[in-house]
Parts: sequence; C-alpha cells; structure tokens
Amino acid sequence: MKLLATILLGLAFVAFFCFMICKLKVFRRLGLSSRWLLLLFATKLVAVFALVGVYRIAYHDYQKSDLFNYYRDGLALYSAVEENPADYFKMVSGICADEPQLECYYDKTDFWYKAWNYGLLNDNRTIIRYNAILDLFTQGNFWLNLIISAFVAFCGAYFLALAMLGFCGKRWIAVVSAFLVPSVAFWSSGMMKECLVMFSVGLLMFSWTALCRKFGVLKLLVVIASAYFLFLAKFYVLLAMLPGMVMFALPSKLGAKKLLVSSVAVFAVVVTLFFFSGSVFGYDLVDTIVMKQHDFVNMVNTEANYSGSNIEIKELEPTILGFASCLVPAYINTLFRPFVTEADSFIKLVCCAENLLFLLLFLYMCIRFKPIDNNQFRFILFTLCFMLVLYALIGMTTPNLGALVRYKIPVMPFLLCSMLTATDFNRLKKLIRFRNKKEVDSVTSQTETAKP
Repeated sequence: MKLLATILLGLAFVAFFCFMICKLKVFRRLGLSSRWLLLLFATKLVAVFALVGVYRIAYHDYQKSDLFNYYRDGLALYSAVEENPADYFKMVSGICADEPQLECYYDKTDFWYKAWNYGLLNDNRTIIRYNAILDLFTQGNFWLNLIISAFVAFCGAYFLALAMLGFCGKRWIAVVSAFLVPSVAFWSSGMMKECLVMFSVGLLMFSWTALCRKFGVLKLLVVIASAYFLFLAKFYVLLAMLPGMVMFALPSKLGAKKLLVSSVAVFAVVVTLFFFSGSVFGYDLVDTIVMKQHDFVNMVNTEANYSGSNIEIKELEPTILGFASCLVPAYINTLFRPFVTEADSFIKLVCCAENLLFLLLFLYMCIRFKPIDNNQFRFILFTLCFMLVLYALIGMTTPNLGALVRYKIPVMPFLLCSMLTATDFNRLKKLIRFRNKKEVDSVTSQTETAKP
C-alpha cells in the first residue's frame, strides 16, 4: 500500500508540474511549444532516476553517498516539526539556529558540521536545509523529493537557456547547451548541491543580463536573491562568475578590442586581489585553498574514503609561482580527465566520451570558425573567465575524479554554447544534404532500372 501511495503521489506531483509548465506565461518566453517543454522536463525526470539507479549499481554502499546522506540529514531536521515546529523553523531559516536545545537534532546528522571549515560558509547546511524544506511538502518521502528537485533543475536550465538565447540567437543552441549536456543533466537533477547551484546560476545569468540591458527594480531583486542562493549553495562558483559578470555591465558600445582589454584588466585586478586578499580583506584566500587541498587529499586517501577514482595532484605552495606551476595540470585534469585509460566504469566511460566530443567540437570550431558580433564576443569572454577561474580552483584542489566531474558542470553549458555559437555549420549541412540527395537519386535510379 505504501508503494502504491508513493506512485500515485508521484504521478500527482508530475502532473502538477506539467500543468505549471503548460500554463505559466514565463515558460512561453523561450518560444518552445508545451510538448517540447514537457519533453525537456521528462529528460530531467529520467536523469534524476538514472542518478539513483547508478548510485545503487555502481556503489556497494550507496546509502552513504551524498544523495542519501543529505536526504537523511534533512530528515533529522524535519523530525522537529512534530516535536517543536519553532525549532524546525529556526534550523531551516538559520535564525537562532545555534541555540543549545537544537543540538539533539544536529547530533542525528552526519554532515551538519564539517571537519574543516576554514572560517567560511558551511554549504553542507544549505543542501540539508533544502531537503528539510522539501520534507515539509512530501512528509519525508525520498522519491517525491527527487521529483521536486527535477523540476527545480528544469527551471534552472530553462532560465539559463533564456539567457543564452540572447547571445547565440539560435534556439536549438540554447536548448542543447542548457538541457542536454549529459554530465550537467545527470548531476544537477538530484537532491545535491549541484541542483541548487545550476538553478541559481541559470536564474542569476538570466536576471543579470536582463538588468544590464535595462534597469528594473524587480530584476535587481532577482539578481540579489539568485546571487545569495548561489553563495549559500557554493560560494566559490559565485566568486568565479564575478569577473565575467563585470564585463556584462560594461557599455554595450565598446568594440571588440576595448572589450578584450577591459576584460584582461578586470581579470588582472581579480587575480591581484586574490593573492593579496589577506591584506585587502583580512582573510587569506591563498592559504585557505592550500589548506583545502591538503585536507581533501588526506581525506580521500584514508582507508574509509579511498576509491579507485583518486588521482595524484601537484602539491600547492602559498606563492604566486606555486599556484602558476599547478595551473597547467589543473586545467588538464578538469578539461580532459578521466582519460581513456582511466575509464574502468560506465560513468567514467560516459565522462570520457563527453570530454572527447567537446574536444572534437573545439577542433571543428577552430577549422570552421565564423565571425561573431560584440554581444557574442562578450558572452565568450565571460565563458573564458568563468572557466579559467573555476577550473583552476577545482583542478588544484580536487584529488578525486568522481568529485571532479561533478564540480566542473557549472561551466559546461557556457562552454558548449560558446563553441556552437562560433562554429559555422553551413558546410556540414550542405554535405549532409548532398549525401541525402545522392541516396535519393540512387534509390530512384534503382527503382527505374527494376521497372519492366
């Protein structure tokens, strides 16, 4: 009976979200029919259930994975609803969340407290609170939480596609880039940090680019809210986006050369502030990243956390030369790993194939590069800045391939959209049409020859 009730409630949730997609005006802005939007929502549902299936198959103790850990910790907070609703509100809102009587709930969690926090925001608590809020609507049902998360991921991809459409000018490029990158669809559709990250990134890009085109109070409020959500989910992703976002605020009349010079200047200022953050802000980001790498390496190499996906990374030193010497290996790791020789599982094989497709598209773009306007050039510069910062941070601090392929997904839609926008596909289209014409002519000729 419990399984039947879950199935019926799940179908009701899916029907409700489908109704919203078909009726809300905001979902008309991309110019897709309701049928196509529902199909894209279906891909998110497939991805989220595939995520559970892969965890069950690929991991011997799958219930200790992040997907289930954060869900269980959310249940610990949700248990306060019946005992003391006021305590539940304090924990999920963060208001008076450090009161002594709440420790009985925190003691039931595994990830509310981090072993290493470096005085920064504990983003584990964000995803735990997210799960606890979902439990309020689903009464702690795991599968219903997944369905809601799939809709959240769909909304994030939808807003990201809207933002991209304003630059690439072609709907199919925006849709493919935002919805159909396998790693992004897979990792961002569950009840993990990546779901909230991609939702916040999509909403932030949509609202920020709209605000840069024309000021509006509502747009500004959405920018502030989405930036705050992203800060809570993964603050370093927001920091990696900031240099590129500054470029969108530059005057639209700037030519390509001035825009490039301005971008280099902004990037140089950001790098300088990073290395002198201790003196400027009173908090040394350089030492923090060095400590994070050291602790992450020690954690994954312990017997309890060791896996076949661990990789060697160059040890960081808290100097400019120390960071510079780690940049090339960091970019190689984030852009190209897992290598073909490391693809010893289905997940690694898919990631390896995806990296290969990105590389082939890049090479084809270099051969068939097409002229782009200033608006598109601005978007490509944003992508480069975002990629250079985020991939450097991830590649230098992440000694595990499983974590690496998850952490890098915020850049991948932008990277694909930039390459597709700058690629001339006319020759490829003509070649396909020519071959189709030859096949039709061949069939016609054979048919006429066979006639008596």
